Amino acid sequence: MKRLFRGFEEPLILVTNDDGVESPGLIAAIRSVIHLGRVVVVAPTTQQTSRGRSMAGNFADVLHLTALLGLEGCEVYHIDASPALAVQHAMNTIFVKRWPDLAVSGINYGENLGTDITISGTVGAAFQAAAYAVPAIAASQQVDVAHHYAYGDVDWDGSTRVVQSYAERMIDALAALPAPVAPCGRPRLAEPRPFPFDVLKIDVPAECPPGTPERLSRLARRHYFLFTIDAPTAESPIGAGRTRVDEEIDLIRPGDDVHTLAVDRAVAVTPLSLDFTAPLEESARALGLPSLDGSSPDRLVYVDKGSRPAQ
Repeated sequence: MKRLFRGFEEPLILVTNDDGVESPGLIAAIRSVIHLGRVVVVAPTTQQTSRGRSMAGNFADVLHLTALLGLEGCEVYHIDASPALAVQHAMNTIFVKRWPDLAVSGINYGENLGTDITISGTVGAAFQAAAYAVPAIAASQQVDVAHHYAYGDVDWDGSTRVVQSYAERMIDALAALPAPVAPCGRPRLAEPRPFPFDVLKIDVPAECPPGTPERLSRLARRHYFLFTIDAPTAESPIGAGRTRVDEEIDLIRPGDDVHTLAVDRAVAVTPLSLDFTAPLEESARALGLPSLDGSSPDRLVYVDKGSRPAQ
């Protein structure tokens, strides 16, 4: 007798991205999880890079069932919407009776590191799934900046292998949990989170043969990409800007996701949380406000030691 997955026949996995439904990176993501359960793909119709978690799109559009070459048996939809909006619409239409057990967003053309992650549509889609209590992976591969908005010839084998490994670990951990009180809806939101993180951000180096190190990383408190305009004036159009990698290595701290990927050439595995709250006790002292226990703070000037370069 086949073992049930939390009361269901098999895990339900949502795959999405921000590069559009025709992206080779999306196919790589599907291949990484297709053997783990029922996979449903919901992706933007067109390129949606840098949309973050925005709710933008054609509000008259609907989900379109389509097929991907080599994955004809997979349930694939696209919609003219930003990644986060595509996820939100899917959660309220095709997943209305059962929310996914896991979401995988990617595999993105281009690494998503440091303070740039809130720009990322890949990360935005993952956070939108996490807002529905769906643990999510946001997967990205290091590529040349020229491929951020145009598909290029990329070897996805390393990324597929890495994403598969972490998806399997998360599915195995979820399988050990009891069936959810409710498969979807507000009761599901009230249940304890299954992991100490909401989104597992995975950034894979351009070259990732078997044996490439994989390291748990902090999110760097600095930009990874720089946007610059040559000879800027108030009349300079936005389109005159160009994006490049910030190569000031002295500002990178060991252990940060930027250092792990760009310097160590290792896979950066960064756990992220929907809870953006800064440390409350330290904030209370810095602002001269009562702490959570009601005690009066000693007014101090807060110094963020974490933002300093490593010595």
